[in-house]
Amino acid sequence: MVRVLALITIPIALALGGCAKPSFIPNTKVRDTKENREILKVVESYRRAMEGLDAGGVLALVHPTYQDNAGTAEGSDDIDFTSLKKLLTTRFKRTTKIRYRIEYHDVETKGRDASVDAYIDATFEYEPVGGPTRWRRLTDYNRFRLLRDGERWRFVGGL
Repeated sequence: MVRVLALITIPIALALGGCAKPSFIPNTKVRDTKENREILKVVESYRRAMEGLDAGGVLALVHPTYQDNAGTAEGSDDIDFTSLKKLLTTRFKRTTKIRYRIEYHDVETKGRDASVDAYIDATFEYEPVGGPTRWRRLTDYNRFRLLRDGERWRFVGGL
């Protein structure tokens, strides 16, 4: 009797276990794993530094090998760590407020490399050169690229 009960119960338990839905990090479409949480924590630190107009806070999250082609084939708008520092400092001086929202869609890791696919919705108030203060809104899909540097993740592209 016990053997018959086990033969019936075990396949049912296995079938039900196989139907379990994956767990996601709250308010995201990202699977809930320790590594994904670590990566999103870094991206959230970046988001908060942007809202705080904290260039130093952003740069602390960036790896010295940072390189981004700004989505174009033209080399004149490429950004490395040094030009990112100058860009942030210059733009933050003319910016008075930022609201920066990130909707996380996917995190993919391969060894020491990670990418975060997200939708960005940024609204900011800035003072254009020679003009009055104005509001601007930018929305776009983005891929943040990160590298595990020792025990922490740092940006190498996509800011």
